[in-house]
Amino acid sequence: MIRAVVIAACITAGVSASVSAEAAGATPLQVEYYQLRLTLPPGAAVRQTLKRTTESETNGKVIRTRLEAEYLSQLSRHPDGYRVFKALVNTAFQVEGPEADAERLELEKVMRAAASIRDITYIADESLTPLRLENWPQLRNRLKAAMRRSGAINAREGDAFDGLYGPMTAETAAEQFLPEDALLAIPHNLGLSLNNPYRLDSLINGPFGDTISARESLTLTAWDEAKGEAEVLYESGPTREALDAYAKRIRPALEQAAARSARIRKAAPVPVGDIQLDIGTSCRYRISLKTGLVSRAECQSVRDIRQGDDRRRHRESWVLGETIK
Repeated sequence: MIRAVVIAACITAGVSASVSAEAAGATPLQVEYYQLRLTLPPGAAVRQTLKRTTESETNGKVIRTRLEAEYLSQLSRHPDGYRVFKALVNTAFQVEGPEADAERLELEKVMRAAASIRDITYIADESLTPLRLENWPQLRNRLKAAMRRSGAINAREGDAFDGLYGPMTAETAAEQFLPEDALLAIPHNLGLSLNNPYRLDSLINGPFGDTISARESLTLTAWDEAKGEAEVLYESGPTREALDAYAKRIRPALEQAAARSARIRKAAPVPVGDIQLDIGTSCRYRISLKTGLVSRAECQSVRDIRQGDDRRRHRESWVLGETIK
């Protein structure tokens, strides 16, 4: 995550500090930094609310899911930061799509299985970013049993489940199973100057393998002592130039894969066609100056992939919040 780098680069002493950058023959530049300090009482319990809408479109077929949930997380100190026991208080979900569509029906089963996992324990850093799941092998077995009960997998498909989740580390599992917790943690403990974006270049995994150059930025857009709130904008994703460069770079590999498939099928290769990509995530945060928690976050994620006549569009939107119980 960008946050650790931002904190290292920004001034962290006090809620606001004034620094000056002076060059020979230049007027000193005053820059004021503000810190969104996470201030939690010992043994804090944090209430988290979630509304998430996911829309996936594959060659014209649209499946939409809506999820609302409330969680209560009990925090205790840990050498790495915090040990978090996260319990599901209530949840409701809906899957929309063609009535008899197999993909929609399978997704309902998976979401039913996920909803049956009522608690999860993980280790987080000082900013509540999930680091790893505690007792991941046991949780993996609970999830497998829940998916069998819901009909999401049968006995024969259990091997495929083991092949997917068996080698997964506790760290990777935290990334996969706690995405909203990671989103909420982004502005915790940040030190930023007002309307002065902090940017970081990074790499993300590409949809066809390899990596894509991406850019992340965090901007403190408002600091209101009277309201006791601050606002932060987070943006992440590849530039259009990086996406076009990736499409050009990955084309030979896709053409080779198409040729291999054609030889196996003893048929003419399917043309790779035009490759168009759109990938990005953005969040607008409203943060309590008293606790440093996110009182409200509105996030959107876009992952659109077009290869020839094959079109896949994936959009997610979240409304998140956290308060001390």
